[in-house]
Amino acid sequence: MTFSPRVQQTLRNIGRGAGLTPVSEIRLLEIAEGLTYEQIARKHALSVNTVKTEVGLVLRSLRVRCRHQIEEAVRAAQLRVEAGATAEELDRFLRLRFE
Repeated sequence: MTFSPRVQQTLRNIGRGAGLTPVSEIRLLEIAEGLTYEQIARKHALSVNTVKTEVGLVLRSLRVRCRHQIEEAVRAAQLRVEAGATAEELDRFLRLRFE
């Protein structure tokens, strides 16, 4: 899934606020894009178990149970952007889902 730069930047800001490392921020964006563990592992020449561990850290930091919650929130955020949501509205919408 492709999402707008506004959604991407909001995710980065939320990730930083949750204490994510730069690598974890990348995993957050990859999850949001809908990449599988296997796709992420191949992309970075990592084992699938390493990716699962890294994604687990992202999920715990954002206080979500599964990666699908991130994917669903990002899809909904993208629809809000397309409907004209402001940056503040987008930020508030995503923060309510992750923090």
